[in-house]
Amino acid sequence: MRRFVIFVAMLTILASVAAADQYMWIDRVEEGGRLLVPLRGIFEAYGAHVGWNNATRTVTITAPAMDIAMQIDNQTVMVNGRVEQLDVPPRVMNGRTYIPLRFAAESLGERVAYKGDRVELPTVGLTLLIRGEAEGPEEVEYEAQGANMPLKITQPQPGARIGPRVEVHGTAPGGSMLILETEVHAQDDGELLETVPGIRHEVPRDGNWHFAIAAPRLPANIAEPLYYIIKARYQINGYTSDPVSVRVYR
Repeated sequence: MRRFVIFVAMLTILASVAAADQYMWIDRVEEGGRLLVPLRGIFEAYGAHVGWNNATRTVTITAPAMDIAMQIDNQTVMVNGRVEQLDVPPRVMNGRTYIPLRFAAESLGERVAYKGDRVELPTVGLTLLIRGEAEGPEEVEYEAQGANMPLKITQPQPGARIGPRVEVHGTAPGGSMLILETEVHAQDDGELLETVPGIRHEVPRDGNWHFAIAAPRLPANIAEPLYYIIKARYQINGYTSDPVSVRVYR
């Protein structure tokens, strides 16, 4: 197992869809009467850089006017140079870091609507749906220009060199919900180092989609050669497609 710091930034930019169309499924995790939510999904949707130090089990979150450091199972956190105490410390469950919803909301200056089976974060433009309790976003059946479009990634091309911001183009059935995710692999042995989960995006009715993501990257002092697998799949009327993928390099 490699032990190094991986800084991951995934700023999702919607080309033609309102922010309210972003959804993420989460498990219900509660402790001490507090709802815990996945740190990475919320702050990356906000556009923050999320870092992880495996040796110290420390998470860092950076964005304009935001500098947060917290350690797993430790209630003390640093927020813009100030020491604060959490009601419940960060926890790692099933490979994901969870933090109290209240702290996440206050850090983002967010107006949270907690409706029991879902959490709406209107400023970030993200809705968290609790598995087994919330109903998913309504999917409407209709005939559209791109209804029979095959699922493809047309840009970037396999083997392309990418920068921090990746323009991803493709086709899918119009009106479906597209899910993009990025895998980070080591070039020497293909080890999967990180998977960045995607947020749902509505495919325009003509079937041609275009979204931009930020590729995960290592700190400058890490010279690990990497490659990336960008995956896409779509969901419509209860059906989930097989994924398509493209392998690229930075």
